[in-house]
Amino acid sequence: MRTGYRSHLWYKLQEAGIPANFVGSQVAGQSVEPAFDADNEGHPDWTSYDISNSVYRFLSANHADTVLLHIGTNDRSSSVAGVNAILDDIDQYETDSGRSVRVLVAMIIPRTGVANVTIDNFNGNIYNLVNRRINDGDMLTLVDMYRGAGLVSSDYSDITHPNDSGYQKMATVWFNALTEPYDVNLHRFARSIIPSGNIRSLSVDEVGKTIDIISQVPNNGIQF
Repeated sequence: MRTGYRSHLWYKLQEAGIPANFVGSQVAGQSVEPAFDADNEGHPDWTSYDISNSVYRFLSANHADTVLLHIGTNDRSSSVAGVNAILDDIDQYETDSGRSVRVLVAMIIPRTGVANVTIDNFNGNIYNLVNRRINDGDMLTLVDMYRGAGLVSSDYSDITHPNDSGYQKMATVWFNALTEPYDVNLHRFARSIIPSGNIRSLSVDEVGKTIDIISQVPNNGIQF
């Protein structure tokens, strides 16, 4: 039964006493023991462009407040245009629905036993894309799954897909990212007082509960 990292992440959340409700149009892993929430929005073999064509509909049907996005392996390209389109559509969903969605975007895992030039370039572009959007006020978290998971050849079932030990390592990275301090209202505050188009740089200090904003003030000013 194909469950990826989801079952291991569920177990970690439960052990930590963190309530969670996995959602999505797909169900996989019902026979796994111990039982876990098998709802998901994972689509094997889909590219980032396939996801971007459907993400608005997915969110409208299942109102997730957190999205874990590890996408791009099937693109076989260094372009992050598809990921950018996904994030644009999530922003549009937030605007239309009045809901907030935190998105954790991963620098994707390498393949094993082969050159990873395309993935290396893709991850570099993901790094730049996510940080640019964070500076613009997007509620994103960059997750370094590429190095952070520490996958080795014995953690793979083939050149692309991890085995159970590999997925356990991925679940640990997701869990650590999810449980880091993240104040949604603090991240949202800048856009509540300054239009996103006028924000040039945004830095959030979770510990000190402060934000630093660099903005461009138009000739007619900004109304607070």
